[in-house]
Order: sequence, then C-alpha cells, then structure tokens
Amino acid sequence: MFPANRYECIGKTAPRLASDINLYDPENPPSSGRNLLSQVPPVFLEGYNGTQQWISPTACQHAYITKTNQTILPPQTQRRGAGTIYRVATVCSQCRYHLQLITTYTKDVGQISQNQADHIHHFVYKSGRQRDGQSAEETTPKGQRVETFHYECSYLTCSAVASLRIASPLLGHQWVRLLTDPELLKERAEEAINAHPDRLEGVGHPLPINVLENLRTYISNALHDRQRSKSISAVNKRFMVCFGVEGLPCQDLLRFLEFHNENQGFWEPPRPQNTEVPPYHDPFNVFLDDIVHELSVLIQQRPPTEKKGHQIEQPPLAQDDILYTLGALNYPRAVGWREFQMPGTPCYEDLGAVEDMSSALIVEAYNRQVSVDPSRTPFYLQCLKTIASLRDGSEREVIDQAVMVAYSEGQYTEEDVVKAYKYFGLSHEDPNLTEDSIIGKFYAFLSATTHETETRKQLWRIGDSRRSERIKAAAEERVSTLEQALVFLGVDEKTPDDFIITMYTAKINDSPASRDLARRAVELIAEARKSDALSHFVKTGETGLGEMDVGDAYRLLQIPDRTVDDAAIMAAYTICVDEAPGQIETYNRALSIIAKEKDSAILGNLVSGFSTQSDRKLSEWPVGLQNIGNTCYLNSLLQFYFTVRPYREMVLDFENHKMDMDEDSLSRKQVGSRKVSRNEVERSQRFLQELRILFQNMITRPSSSVTPSPELARLTLISSTNEAAVRRKSTISGPRPGGLGEINGVPVLGPLGPPQTVTSDESTEQTVTAAPVTAEPSILRDSTMSDVDSEATLVDSSRNETPGPPMDNKENQPPLRNDSSEQETKPTSEGEKDAIPTDSQANPGPIGPPNRPPPVPPRPTSEAERQKQLLEEVEIGAQQDVTEVINNVLFQSQCAIRPRAIAPDGEQLDQVKDLFYGRTKSYITAERGVRSKEELWCDIKVDVASGSRDIYAAIDGAFDAQKVHVDGEIAEQFGSISKLPPILQIQVQRVQFDPIKKTSYKSTHHLELKETIYMDRYMDTQQEELMNRRRQCWAWKETLRVLEARKEELLRKEENDRQDMPALFDNARRVLEDLDAMKDDPETADDAIDIDPQTITELDQLSQITKTELAFVEQEIKDTQTMISSQFADYKHLPYRLYAVFVHHGSVEFGHYYIYIYDFKKDVWRKYNDSDVTEVHNRAEIFESQGRNPPTPYFLVYVNDAMKDRLVQPVCREIPESPASATEDSAGQATNAAAAQGDNPAMTSEDVDMEPPAYDEARTDSGPAGTADASTLDEKKKTDAGGSNAARIWSSDNRADAQNVEW
Repeated sequence: MFPANRYECIGKTAPRLASDINLYDPENPPSSGRNLLSQVPPVFLEGYNGTQQWISPTACQHAYITKTNQTILPPQTQRRGAGTIYRVATVCSQCRYHLQLITTYTKDVGQISQNQADHIHHFVYKSGRQRDGQSAEETTPKGQRVETFHYECSYLTCSAVASLRIASPLLGHQWVRLLTDPELLKERAEEAINAHPDRLEGVGHPLPINVLENLRTYISNALHDRQRSKSISAVNKRFMVCFGVEGLPCQDLLRFLEFHNENQGFWEPPRPQNTEVPPYHDPFNVFLDDIVHELSVLIQQRPPTEKKGHQIEQPPLAQDDILYTLGALNYPRAVGWREFQMPGTPCYEDLGAVEDMSSALIVEAYNRQVSVDPSRTPFYLQCLKTIASLRDGSEREVIDQAVMVAYSEGQYTEEDVVKAYKYFGLSHEDPNLTEDSIIGKFYAFLSATTHETETRKQLWRIGDSRRSERIKAAAEERVSTLEQALVFLGVDEKTPDDFIITMYTAKINDSPASRDLARRAVELIAEARKSDALSHFVKTGETGLGEMDVGDAYRLLQIPDRTVDDAAIMAAYTICVDEAPGQIETYNRALSIIAKEKDSAILGNLVSGFSTQSDRKLSEWPVGLQNIGNTCYLNSLLQFYFTVRPYREMVLDFENHKMDMDEDSLSRKQVGSRKVSRNEVERSQRFLQELRILFQNMITRPSSSVTPSPELARLTLISSTNEAAVRRKSTISGPRPGGLGEINGVPVLGPLGPPQTVTSDESTEQTVTAAPVTAEPSILRDSTMSDVDSEATLVDSSRNETPGPPMDNKENQPPLRNDSSEQETKPTSEGEKDAIPTDSQANPGPIGPPNRPPPVPPRPTSEAERQKQLLEEVEIGAQQDVTEVINNVLFQSQCAIRPRAIAPDGEQLDQVKDLFYGRTKSYITAERGVRSKEELWCDIKVDVASGSRDIYAAIDGAFDAQKVHVDGEIAEQFGSISKLPPILQIQVQRVQFDPIKKTSYKSTHHLELKETIYMDRYMDTQQEELMNRRRQCWAWKETLRVLEARKEELLRKEENDRQDMPALFDNARRVLEDLDAMKDDPETADDAIDIDPQTITELDQLSQITKTELAFVEQEIKDTQTMISSQFADYKHLPYRLYAVFVHHGSVEFGHYYIYIYDFKKDVWRKYNDSDVTEVHNRAEIFESQGRNPPTPYFLVYVNDAMKDRLVQPVCREIPESPASATEDSAGQATNAAAAQGDNPAMTSEDVDMEPPAYDEARTDSGPAGTADASTLDEKKKTDAGGSNAARIWSSDNRADAQNVEW
C-alpha cells in the first residue's frame, strides 16, 4: 500500500545501533536475508511474506570486551567537537570476532541548534562492504574476512559520523586445534621427550592452557617488554613440550604469528614497532595485540578444572564503551521498563529504538524516522501506537500525547487506511479501484449522510495513502490557496490561460453548484500569474483582451527602464515566458509592440521566429533551431553536436552503425561500466533516429530555422532511468466533449492555438515520422513557445481520432495535409502506451450493481491531450541538470551503436568514446608508497566559486595536488591526464550553496578564456622535468595562498569600517593627537586627556610598517603570479583551440541559454540564439566580463588544433533546388546529408582518425612548440580489440605499485 523509500535502511538511534552490534553475527545470517546493520529498519520490506526472522537463533550472543591498547575514549569533560575521535576496539569473548567502532565529528557540537544540543544520534547507514552486499567483504593478508559499515547522524546540524569494522578471528579452527587438542599436545610432548630424553627427564605433558599462556607470554613480551623478548632456543624445555621438537610441528602457526627460525637452533619472536605507545595504529602492533586478546579468550574458555591454580582476570564488557563512543552512554531510560509487555511485531526495531528507552526518546525516534522516510509515516505511527498500548502511567501518556499531535496534523496509521476503505464499503486490496470509482462512492455517501466532516476525513486518508491529489481535492472541497485552485480545476502551473478557462467551464457544467468555487480558483490563479487574460475573463466572462500600449508592454515584461538595450529586453522576455508559459501570447504581443516602437529587427525576429538577413545565402549560413518551450539549452546542445563532423556523419549514417539486437550482442553490451538493457538500446536508437531527422532537416531545409520535434526533446532531456518518474509527474487533464457552455450568456469556445506565423516553407516543418494531424489549431510552431502550448502530433497514428470542436481562429490553423499515406507511423513505446489512453480505455465500462454508486464517466481523449502529456514531459525534462543532459546524449549515442571493440573490462569502445572521452590517472602518495587508479571522463569540471580566474587556473583545480585522508593518515593526491580526447569538454560549475541563507545561487565570477590552451602541463608523462615543474608550481600556489591571506588581514576586508590596517593606525593617531590638543584650548582644557606621546609615535610607526608590508605582500603576490603563469611557457606541444562556448544569462532559478561557435575556416564567431544565428562582430562579448549579472560561460569546448579541420564543421547545408523535394524521400535525405560537407569532399566517420598522439610522441615529433604536423597524425593507426584506446593511451608514468586501486 505504501511505496518503499528509496533507501532500504532508514535509520536507528545510537542505543539501537549499539544493541544491533551485539546481535549481529556475519557467520549466522537470519532466514529473511536482512542485514541487521545495513538493511534494518525496516525489519521487513513491504510485501515480504517469508519467515518472520531478523536474528538467527544460532547467532552468537556477543559479549564484547575492550582492547584497551587500541581504544581512544576522551574524557566526558572534553567537548565533542571538530576533529575529536572516539574509538573503541573490542573482541568477542565467545566467538573471537573483532569489532572496531569510530565516531568522528566534522564540526563542533556547539554549532547545532540549542534544542538539539543533547540529542541522541540517529544514525542512517550510508555505505559499506558486507558479505552478500552490493560491495563484497574485504579479505586481509592474514585471511580475516572484514565487513564495514558507515553511518551519518540524520540531524541536519549534527556532523557525527560512525564507522564500524567487524573482522573474523585471526586464529582459525586449525590453529586453535593445534594449540588445544589434548591428543595433539600429548603426541608432540612424547615426541620431544623421546628426542631429548635426558634434557626432558621428569617433564610432564602440558595442558592446553599451558600452551596458550606460553604463546601469549612470548607475544606479549615482544609487544610490551623488549628486554624480556629474547631469542628462543629450539631445545628450550618449555618450548619443546608445547610446540614439539624444535617447534617444527607448529612451524606454520609460528611463522603466521611472525616468528622466524632463520638462525639454526633458535626461534626469533616477532619484532614490532616498540617505539609506538598505545593506542596502537601500526598494523603489525595491532595484529599482535589482537592475537594476545584471542589467546586470552581461548584461556578464558578452558574448563574450570584446567584453569584451577591459574590467575585469570575477568575483563569488563565493552557495552558501556560502545555506548559512550556513540554518544549515548547515559540515555534516558523508562521507569519500570522491565514490567512493560513486549509487542508481537518488531515495533521498537522499526522505530530504531530500544525497549528501555524513555517514552520521550521513543517519540523522538518516531519523529526522526518520519523525517528521513515520510512515505512510511502511517507505518511508523502504527508502531508508536502499539508501543503506547503496552506501556502504562506517565510513560504511556507521553506517547499518547504525541499520537494525538500526529492525528491533529493529519497523520494516520495503516489500520486507519483500511478502516477508511471499509467506511465506503470498499476493499484496500481491490486492484480494480480507480480514482473515479472512489470519488463516485464518496459523493454517493455525501448525499446520504449528515456526518460530512467524518466522510471527508476518511476520503482524504485514502487520497493521501494513494498519493492522489485529485481525491484529496475532492475531500477538501475548498479553494483558498493557489495549489488548491490548481487541483480543483485539474490543471498545473504550466497550463495555458486559455485551457484554464476551458477547465473552468467544464467544471461548472459538471457541477453547477461549484460555480463560486471555480470562479475563486480562476481568481487565485490570475493573481498568482498576474494574468491580465484571466483577470479580464473573471470580470467580464470574455476571453479576449483590450488594446495594449507600449507602456503596458514594458510593465508586462517587468522592464522599468525603457532605455535598456535589446539584449536586456530579450532576457526579460525569456524569463517571463519561462516563468509563465501560459501567457506567451500576451508576452509576444508586448514584445511586438516594443519591437515596433524601437524599430528593432532583432526583437521582431524573436517574435516571428524568422531571420531578416536576406543578404545571406542559406547554403552558406548555419540554420537556427526554434524554441519549443524552455528548450534554449537543448537547442544550444543540438547545435554543438551537429557541428562535430564525425558525430554528425555517424548519426546520418546511423543504419551502418546501428547496434545488433541479437541476444548475444545485447548480453555483452556494457556502457558506463554497467550492462545496458534491450529497452535502453531501443530507446537510444529512437533518439538517434529522431536526431538524424533533425540533422537532415538542418542540412536540406530551405529556411533559416527548423524545429526539433518534441519527441527528440523528450528523449534528449529525459534519461531512461528518469523516464518513469517524469511520466508520473506529467498529468493529462480530462478533456471535455462538445461545446464548453457559457458564462453570463456568452458562449465559451475551445482553447486558442499558440501564437505563430505559418508560411509555405514552415508549414511543412513536421518531420516524416509525425503522425497524420486533424484540423486542430496549433499543430505546428515557428516561434518561441512553451512546452504546454505546443500541440505537435507525435503519437501513434494508427488510431482514428475524433476531430476536436470547430475553431474560430482560422488564421492560426496550419494547412491540412492532402495525403497522409506517405507519412510513416511512429511506433509507441511500452511506457508511452501506459501513459497515453487508447480508445478502448476511453469507452465507459458496464454499469455496476445497484448498491454501488455510478462511476464518473471517462471522456474520450483527444489528440491534443496526448500531445499535452508529451510536452509536459519535455517541460519537466527541461528542468534536469545540464550535466545530466550532456551525459544522457553521450550515453544514448553509445547505447544505440555497435561497438568497434570491447575493452578488457567489458566496456564498449566506439566512435563516441574516441571523440569525447579521456582518462585521468589519480595518484595518492602516502607513507606506504604510491597508489594510482585510472578513471574515464567526458568533461573536466572546473570551479569559479571563490573568485575570477583564467582558464588555466580553473583547470589546475582539477589536477593540482591536495591533501586527503586515506586509511587514517594524510596523503597527497593529484591527477594527470593519461588519455586526452580530441574534443575536450569543460564544465564550469557555477551553482553554489549559501549555508547561511540555505539557498542556491549562481556565481558570476569572470572566467578568462584563451583562444588556445596547451595541455602539456596536465599530461601523465615520463618526462621528470614536467613533473618537477608541476610540484614547483604547487609550492608557489601554497605560498600565494599565504600571501593573499595576509593581504586580506592587512586590508581588513572582513571588517565593516572599510579601513585597511595602515589607515586604521593613522586614524587612531589623529584621534589621539586631537585629544592631546584639547589641553591647549581653554574651552576644552578641563575635558582634556593626558596622552602619552610615545603612543602617538608608535601608532605612526605601525602605520608605516603595515604600509611597507602591504606593498611588499602585493609585490610578492604579483611576482608569484608571474612565475606561476610563465612556468609552462615553453611547453606548447599540445595545443587545443577554443571552439564552442555555452552561455547562460540569468539566475539559478531562471534565465536563457545560447551558444557561441567558432568557424575556423571563415575565422568568425557566431552566436546561436535559438532560431537566430548571427555573426559576432565584437569578440569582447565572449572573452570579457560584461558588468553586473553578466552572461556567463558554463560549458566550454576545445578541440585538438592539429585535427580541428577534421573534427568540426559549423556550416553543413545542401539545399535542394525545389523545397518540396526535401520531404519526398527520407532515404534520399540521408544520402544527401551524408554528402553535404560544404566545400569539403564527403567522408564517412571511419575516415577520421580520432586518436591524438601520445604526449611523449607529440613532444618529439612536433618540432618547435605548438607546431605538430597533421600528416604525422594521419599516419598513426589505432590498435583495436583489447588494446584499442584503452590500452594504447598516453605514455603513462609507472610509479604506482598497483592498478585499479580503490580508496
């Protein structure tokens, strides 16, 4: 009934975690398969019908004892703050499992809010490695199996992090038997006595406890008392009777324990790091200490008769130390908790609580579970009620009060939902229940009951449990907020104004009594949107607006200053359209009026969607892309990928690259280190087919702009993994048949089409995959529009649709197609079939039995409604993260094509990886040596959060050395590029989070771009000189950070008085001089203060000193910056040229995207702003900061200089003489498109060698810096199969001692 949270493990309080630690036994898992430490709670997932067991009856009931030499427990008086470490190491006195628990804090506890200062931690499992888990358990060199668990406290302001490590015993069964089996001990002793009868005369057989104690003594002395840890003679009496003749029967065990017998006749005990004092960190010392504790446990486990006469200490249990480490030693207990009855279900476990907790803590545990897992609130409230029923007195009162508060806030339990269904005579298990039938039952009850409030409450619980806003809106039947208004009318925030009027009319036709509520809903929406159209409709009942003057136009676009330039007006218009797409018609009218008043061709083009630059030949100029609603970013992305020659040719020649769909090929398909499903491949192939159609239109269409299909937008913006979630977000408002009624006697017609201007060229804009269209308005678009306005038909045309009602806006109707038989029917995916109602679904079912209320009759679904859902999905997809969209394009491109080879790790190698993907080798240098791992990437992420910088400084941040924590020690980490892609993509991360305001914001710091960058400094090379220069540069940067920090102190930038330190001393000196001068004035002499002249002199000296220091620091900063910038001035063997700059203008919430692309052949920059493509005459708009809130680059593309002519081609047009021929034969389009290369001859993607040379080869072959010969590159051949690019990459530095190291 209730959907599972996306986290399997929700959370548990510190006392519950401590309890579960004692109950968890890796060797004996429960039959339910649930891992007590990583998957519980909930104890059982929804729908589980197996054995009700979460702890195995054979599990060890651990009795952990503390290993004091490995434990760090600061005193209780010490504040739990940043950097404080609490560590307890224990061993079980029964199974000898080892446990280490560490709690750390990344910030002071005092920084949390006052009401949480003494909270009990609520730990949520985050990651780890366990047997049968997503990440397998570790195995140590000594054979121990190790499981790890990592937790974080769920309180937002608490920084506690807990890490748990559980390891199996060091002494396995065979070693224990060797030490404790009486028969083996007797056999070894007799063998030694027979070998040395004289020496061992009178020596008896040892007991197991003697052998264990002797071995413990040897190791303990080696660890703690070096003076007593001496070489052991192989014929030592005690040694021989315990371990056999010369220790040979036990030599494997002794060597495992690091004893050595290289010296003839002697055994050397272990030699640890005796200089280390407890708590131990050295792995060898920890190993020996663990052995000592395991031997002590084995001694403890010997029978009493054997232990008689031996002094054996009873170590204290570690339970209190575990609680103390978790910050819960003295958590409040319930009074008389031992007398409470225990529930028959795991209520305490599901709340992450323990039975002896006070009721106040139980309530807090409930609140924490609800905060991290709100979808299971009814389940947790049920647990809370059950616990309350089993307690008494004040403890019960506390929980009962919390339950009452929860009910007052609208919460309910699972039992309450079941009762709600029964209230209406329904079953919660009925799979055939629909929203219509439930609401119909509700209205039937409502007309026959006097308990309206109770009836609405029961319906609301059903609606909330089903996540149905429609059912909840029916239950509430009130309209006082914008959200309630939208729900009441069955619309959303993106619904156009005209459709809201349609839904209003349908609402009052269905229920005339709801007229006032419907009117109030329209008023609320009009107020929220500031919609003149809706306000006019509410007042007059008319759907039209009066005339708009230029003042109204500026006010509507929220432009207070009429002197602003065209760029500011365009930005304001774009923001308004993005915020309220339903008002695009009104905004277009306003922009048209302003364009006419300013006589601006640019503004006019933005409205009309056409370029007026008639002096350009279409065949020599790039084509623009129409904005189909909040898709300016998508257009920029599509323009860029179109200009990448090998990629474009691959798309146009898709059939020759298409992935084979046989089971064997699909089973081996791996992209992005994961297997790819058949559905993902099919979806990706639809994406490339849609992209191919767009590319063909961009090449052959005789117009200045073309329109991407909404289906392409959906497939590009929404990844396959997010598709289902996005579809659930999009809703289809129920259409209304026939006429729409009247208001105040005035008939209301259907929704008006979106604003557009259709020409003979643009009327054929829809691609050959579009389905036949009816005489609905707004099938096509040529101008900027919103997603929800577009009615482009892209669904299965095999179903005959009923035409919509007749429309009166004839001028907005596109020409009807005379012959739809030529059009290809686009198949509908399974997901689309689920989302788009069919005719069969639209037909009403049979009438139910008399005792059931009549269901709300379904209405036939029009083509426009199906399109509305598609476009709503595009609108939601347009809100996806920019990086996700780029990754989605590359991922789908690889999924759709067959591999040219398979890497050793199973990863697909293909043209997309060759073009866009590089590899970085990360090095970690610690005391134990150098480790490295190599990672694949499609872009370099750079940051401009802390201030303006140039492109080199930004890229440096991704590869420079930094300090990291690895295995409890500080190490150095840096990166080097081992494979550099021909097309280098750089993502500029500008969205930052303000921890004070708790909001995101966009950083507008300037990023200084360079037309050419040299990547030598970042390469993984065997040239030691380059690495030395990098290290010198890192040292200078550290010096620079210190200097800049000192400069900040001297300038006192953090102070509000805005005085630097020299000025502060000068002003203080002047004040003292003025005070001193008061004694010379008779009027102020009585108030004068005696000033020590020495103080005034010292202040003057301090002023001079700080002035001198400030000048010195500024000069040092300048000199250091010069050294850094010139450090690699002679390393210019690997040039990359700036090719494309993606730009965003606006804030983090809204704005407009466009792209600049450079034409190397024409030596011009062009600006691609949706349908408008213009030449950039002033390059300052790309390379210089543009003042306050400027347009900012957020994605950059550099291309290999020697390969640029083969990699990119901005202009690719081949327009047929007759425009009609562009749509006659799709196969012919593909052929023409593949040959359309401007002035260059046609080539296929195989003709382009997309692998740059290894850096050391480029450095050798290029001659003078930056002059690599392209002919040399042409001669280079790829190696395929296992080697391919993955094996033959940039020459790598082999300093690392291991590959694929994880840290």
